[in-house]
Amino acid sequence: MFFARKEIKEELFKKVKKIPSNIIFFIGLTIIFPLVDSVNGFLLSSHINLPIGILYRSFYFLYLLVAIFSYGFPRKFYTFLTVQCLLGCFLIILFQNVVLQNPFSLLVSDLVTIIKFSLWLLIPYYIYQRREEFRNINYSDLFLFISLFLVLGLFIPYMLGMGHYTYENSNAGYKGFFFATNDITIAFMIATIFTGRAVTLSIVNKRKWTSLFLLLLYLGLLSSLLLISTKTGVVFGVIYTIVLLINFLFFEKKIQSIYRVFMVSLFAISIVYLIFVGKDFIIGAISGTYTRITYFYHLYDGNLIRLLTSSRSEYLKLGFQSFWDPNNPLSVLWIGFGFEYRLIHFGGAGVGGLMEMDFFDTLFGLGLIGTLLVSSVIGYFLILSLRRENYSIYTIALITILLYSFFAGHVLFSALCTTLLGLICGGIILTHTRNDQIGRRRM
Repeated sequence: MFFARKEIKEELFKKVKKIPSNIIFFIGLTIIFPLVDSVNGFLLSSHINLPIGILYRSFYFLYLLVAIFSYGFPRKFYTFLTVQCLLGCFLIILFQNVVLQNPFSLLVSDLVTIIKFSLWLLIPYYIYQRREEFRNINYSDLFLFISLFLVLGLFIPYMLGMGHYTYENSNAGYKGFFFATNDITIAFMIATIFTGRAVTLSIVNKRKWTSLFLLLLYLGLLSSLLLISTKTGVVFGVIYTIVLLINFLFFEKKIQSIYRVFMVSLFAISIVYLIFVGKDFIIGAISGTYTRITYFYHLYDGNLIRLLTSSRSEYLKLGFQSFWDPNNPLSVLWIGFGFEYRLIHFGGAGVGGLMEMDFFDTLFGLGLIGTLLVSSVIGYFLILSLRRENYSIYTIALITILLYSFFAGHVLFSALCTTLLGLICGGIILTHTRNDQIGRRRM
């Protein structure tokens, strides 16, 4: 056993040595973002004026820019799309402030929003430039580290009796020291997708202790979704788990029967254990969720559309009224209003000047031109991932995060979620590169 472990350690050490130091730095800088956001939230809650979140994201953005420019730009269609979208959005923001005659403070605020937005464009391009170097790592493991840090970032303050709830006097909607509930909901959903797949693969490869650890991590993610208590998160956790079990039991042919029995038994025992040991937590979370839904149902006078969209349908009406106002300059249709301007002039439409539906936030914020630029890059990744040879876990993750982006927002303009979207797009690039190389070898 000792020699076996020694061999594994030596093999891992050799593999790490093959990875360039700049890639290791990028990986380390990337996977710590849940911890940074949680610590940042704790400091702000403690009224300690140390904006490590802003400092971290600023350094991350500058690192990506410097690394990309120092590497050079391959003359490829993907390069054209990325540069066009990134440069176009920055120019739109500058031109908006001239047309609307905004003060300098609004320009700075809008540029900060665009910097957060641009992370999902820069991350996959950084990976694209170094796709050969990324072949030496198991890229999907990045999402497992992120999953672990997300769970720790939520459960440590929960166990210590610290952190915040979305709604006062309720056991539902706990978010620890993270800021926005919708942001961490999709983050935990994406983490659930990758961790669930990793559980299956570890069992296929007969890695017992790894399977046990990943299963516990998966149960931690499900518990987190229940703790956060958003409708989308809870429903997604249940449906994805059912799909995962069906796939595991009936479609994974490489798994021996004894492992199927072991997995189902272990999962059942874990669920029973959670029910008995954490029954107060589960009952409280479910009760709080029910109370919250009932409260909003009566608040909205039984309007199911408004309830299901969390008032986004109302925000959308107000948004379109402001966007199509005949008193607006004609150029607004093409370049939009920006974000801070909308916060001031759109009245009660949305939160922080956002409709909380990313497609319409892009339309109102960056106009028809900006929407076309953004849609072209998203379409590129979607088409690339849907090709038969490229279909993978990244395809499922991309479709999930895009659907959430359209209906619930908080993806394209949230630094936490744009990082995840960028990593997913990076995975699509690496999958395509690997399959393309395999196809050339066969020829």
